[in-house]
Amino acid sequence: MNEELIKTIKELEIKTAPEEQSLEAANQNYTKKQLTHFIERHDLPIAKSWLKDEIVTALSDWMGDSQKELLANNQDLLTFYQKEVLQADEPLNSYNADLSDSDLEKITQLIEYGLVYNVGGELWAPETTENTVSSDVESSASTEEKSEAVSTHTDSPKKQTNTGISTKKTVQSPSSSLSTEEKLAQNKQTRLKYLREQAKKKKRKKKK
Repeated sequence: MNEELIKTIKELEIKTAPEEQSLEAANQNYTKKQLTHFIERHDLPIAKSWLKDEIVTALSDWMGDSQKELLANNQDLLTFYQKEVLQADEPLNSYNADLSDSDLEKITQLIEYGLVYNVGGELWAPETTENTVSSDVESSASTEEKSEAVSTHTDSPKKQTNTGISTKKTVQSPSSSLSTEEKLAQNKQTRLKYLREQAKKKKRKKKK
């Protein structure tokens, strides 16, 4: 067994699952030292000197944005996540000596992207993450199919015209027509952009 992976999984253990089934609530259960692991592991634009709540918010936003892409690009990980976590009759014991190195790598990846949490040695996933990831992966697959269909067309002028039309529609669409999920996504992007700018400013001050 890969001792380094087991060590990482154990270091990221939380004692109890939060009552609120959300990424942010789950990340609040990490200590600031544990949160530092994610910042360093993914080289995130989050300053370690921030307040814990600020780090949790920025980290949760990043996780929410990255989960879909991770699973969409890693079929083995997606299958493992669905079979061993979402569809499992009992929580998977992350300290099981029978786990292979490949399983441990997958568990570590899922934890580091907020898809699962090591709660006292058992894997647990927030319900909101399960629902969001499931729908996002499906929509992503659908979008890829549509993109492939569009790419088969050779008439460039038509493509440009269609792009122009879609752009205009986007600009003209009133904000009130956005769904709640889209509004939340926009708010998260704005907040994360702000946090990134703050981190850059702090780095500049330190250099001076």
